[in-house]
Amino acid sequence: MSNNSADLIVHNANIITLDPDIRVAEMIAVKGNLIWAVGNKDDLADFKGPDTKLIDCEGKTIVPGFNDAHCHPIPFAITMRYVDCSPSAAKSIAGIQARLRQYSAEIPPSQWIRAAKYNETQLIDKRHPTRKDLDEAVPDNPTILVHDSGKLCVLNSMALTLLGITKNAPDHSGGYIGRDEKTGDPDGIIYGRNETVEKGIPALDEEELQQGIRLANREYLSHGITSIQDMTWSNSLRHWNYFQKIKESGILTPRVTMFVGSDAVQEFQESALCTGSGDSRLRIGGAKIALDESTGTDRPSQDNLNRHALRAHKAGFQPAFHVNDIYSLQTALAALQFIKQNDTKFPSRVRFEHCAICPPEFIPKLKSFQVIVATQPSFLYYIGETYRRDMTAEQKEWLYPLKSFQNQNVMTAMSSDSPLFSCNPFVGIYTAITRKDISGNFLTPHESISLSDALAAYTLNPAYASFEEKLKGSLTPGKLADLIVLSDNITKIESEGILNTRILVTIINGKVVWEG
Repeated sequence: MSNNSADLIVHNANIITLDPDIRVAEMIAVKGNLIWAVGNKDDLADFKGPDTKLIDCEGKTIVPGFNDAHCHPIPFAITMRYVDCSPSAAKSIAGIQARLRQYSAEIPPSQWIRAAKYNETQLIDKRHPTRKDLDEAVPDNPTILVHDSGKLCVLNSMALTLLGITKNAPDHSGGYIGRDEKTGDPDGIIYGRNETVEKGIPALDEEELQQGIRLANREYLSHGITSIQDMTWSNSLRHWNYFQKIKESGILTPRVTMFVGSDAVQEFQESALCTGSGDSRLRIGGAKIALDESTGTDRPSQDNLNRHALRAHKAGFQPAFHVNDIYSLQTALAALQFIKQNDTKFPSRVRFEHCAICPPEFIPKLKSFQVIVATQPSFLYYIGETYRRDMTAEQKEWLYPLKSFQNQNVMTAMSSDSPLFSCNPFVGIYTAITRKDISGNFLTPHESISLSDALAAYTLNPAYASFEEKLKGSLTPGKLADLIVLSDNITKIESEGILNTRILVTIINGKVVWEG
């Protein structure tokens, strides 16, 4: 291969670079795993050699690969092996029962059935299934059905018996057992965390898990996701080693930035690992500080949060706070103030994960600490009905205030939080620009942002949020050759068409890894 010719040229395309110095182009030349040149159709001859591979996009649109700034790839892989009971697969409890019966017919009695992703607000019945509903469908297989929020599950009678959850079973810290109002017997619904359930449900074996990872990998690539940021609060050195294994095996293609649980900071520090360790394929992000999740306590103490945050910062980790309500927003800001008072060097690019509810008076405080908000506007799309039903008019005004963040220069990086909801970035992009939910109802439309800003929030901004803006996020010469070809020019179609946009080609490291 001549030193003056590209390995790959993608041409005859409408290229949205997201580089402010090269806003649009028609051709990208790739050499090795890097973008070599970006230009117009007349530049093609300058980079084409006898062995250059050409991809004619026939006028299709190209954008940088999507970067999911907050997701959970291993739990996502696990749920890929579960029976899908999402609203698109089952619209009623009877529909869930039918799917469970179908699955049970293919496995022996007594084998566990794992199902997931139901949402009672999207069911015709408008209620949670119970043990009786599951017993009617699968009495001879212990069964767990996980809510799409991940914050509750339903067990059938066989599962309850195997786990020892009886009438006299105590509630655990951070959760409780649903019970029949008349008898006090468990109704099968387990709310919040329950150690008995967590420890008692048998894990997938390694073969099943790897099958799930392959399925998750296919989902990521088919949605144009070339980078993922794993925000699982329990990530430890063992998880880091496992990611190294699956990346080496090639079963997980997107680049991974793994954030570590704040409880695991010391073991990473002892291994001389911190934010930025690794390479462009697999690297360590910050420390996920989520004491509500790790302890099961809804309102962890300020002192404990301060200790975790300062320890992570001093160990060289970017702090990433789990901010899921106003209380956690207040305590995270207080923890930042504590760090400022106790260390002369303030952490760079502090992250607030979620921050779905943010009253306007807090936004200047986020700006003062230069906080990056890793948020999920797709939640508006999927659970808008719940927000409308359960929130006051004032609280609704505080939901995902993307425009308010933008107006006060608070950067947002968008994400899916999969497996809670679909990893499809177009759902988040669509919701960010329309503020419509799945039923077509508007929620605070004045907080909508432009398409170009939504694209940046799924590409450039996540790269910045993980200290990788020099490597990816825009189609700029010298950056990694991660790009996707879209079925539609999303800058020209009606906003409703964005939801139907498909990925035709996904390229990572200059190699085609998906064609749809």
